[in-house]
Amino acid sequence: MSSEIEQAIELVSHQGWYSECGPATRALLTTIMKLRRYAPGEAIYLVGDWADGVYGLTSGGIDISIPRADGLDFTFHRAESGFWIGDLAMISKSRRLVSIYAAEEVTMLHMRATDLSVLLHKHPSLFHDFYRLSYQNFAVTFQLLSNISMASSEGRVALRLLLQLENAPDPRGRIRISQSKLAEIVALSAPTLQRVLRRLKDLGCIEQRYGEIHITNRAALLKVCGEGAGLGSFTRGPDYIPPPQPTTLDLPPRV
Repeated sequence: MSSEIEQAIELVSHQGWYSECGPATRALLTTIMKLRRYAPGEAIYLVGDWADGVYGLTSGGIDISIPRADGLDFTFHRAESGFWIGDLAMISKSRRLVSIYAAEEVTMLHMRATDLSVLLHKHPSLFHDFYRLSYQNFAVTFQLLSNISMASSEGRVALRLLLQLENAPDPRGRIRISQSKLAEIVALSAPTLQRVLRRLKDLGCIEQRYGEIHITNRAALLKVCGEGAGLGSFTRGPDYIPPPQPTTLDLPPRV
């Protein structure tokens, strides 16, 4: 294994789905990982493509989009390091439901469909890990749907920024995204988004940089979202520890 792949695997070993897999699972998956690089704007895969495997983002950012009724792409999510995708079409042996583009220079780990199929056949227990990945990605999708349904523009933007930071934690509260892309993701016009960002800045919630937004006051941003806004894990605080996941031994017997 090359040092480049080892470095990429090390990056995803501290965040996201792969980092939550057990040592034995990670050891098996690393045997089939290949390193892929993409230029800004390059497609990783498109809607309708047959599944060619599962991808893990190690550096850079990717935009995930779906086709609108008018045929244009609608970007609904910006993902960063530690994000894995491609499992649903891969396991169901179906065509892709979304398109993925490199938002900047991107490095990804790729587990090819043929290699992964062989591995799953030899080690069927790995299916549990991939079902967990599908669960996590569905959870993000439902959060995005909840976000876009908010009537308040300020609440919608605030919740979206919190979601971005939760999915791509940064110690400085930094979110790397352009205003035009953020406007598309939250389904607001550019002028409306600019007004909302100015308002959030005046409230001391954020600071703006070129191509970046810094969350400076998370509590204030939560307040903008409002009570009962479907905040989910955002309200648990940074010290929240989830309960241990049950194993098959923890399940109650059938009666």
